Amino acid sequence: MRSLEEDLEAAQTFHGHLCHGMVMGVRMARYACRELGIADPRSHRDLVVYVEMDRCASDAVSVVTGVTLGRRRLKWVDYGKLAATFIDLATDRAVRLAPRPEVPHAGNDLDPLEFWKNWTDEQLFSVTPVDMVVPEEDRPGPPVRTAVCARCGEKVQDGREVTVGEETLCRPCAHGAYYQV
Repeated sequence: MRSLEEDLEAAQTFHGHLCHGMVMGVRMARYACRELGIADPRSHRDLVVYVEMDRCASDAVSVVTGVTLGRRRLKWVDYGKLAATFIDLATDRAVRLAPRPEVPHAGNDLDPLEFWKNWTDEQLFSVTPVDMVVPEEDRPGPPVRTAVCARCGEKVQDGREVTVGEETLCRPCAHGAYYQV
């Protein structure tokens, strides 16, 4: 495993700056991997991480662990929380980490490395063992199945299609899209 300093540097290089969220994300990922007994997360192909925010910490978690959306090992759940669940598919062990309630919100005017340097991981984060079932269609690897939307003709992978009446549709055709044509 890389040193904390190496992980912080890699995260900063990837993300473009080093802020409080980056420090917290790096430390969260390192702590979770230690809890799961994963010595080198970037080469551990059975690690899947569900992040609960789309902010700086998610980039840090990705850099430290090597999980990415494209490899289907990084999942985003839009809870707006600085929290993440780390699952080792090889052992079926999973832990969810989140800042403890007493951890303060750091102001942007404070140096993140200086601010967090005296906090231990145990002081920063709660670690909760959780049960997780990662459905087959959400696991890394090739698509489990593909459907074709009856309206737009686009392919829909991994069980994301919707059945409305007799039609198999993509979610945008069934419920509306984030974009307008």
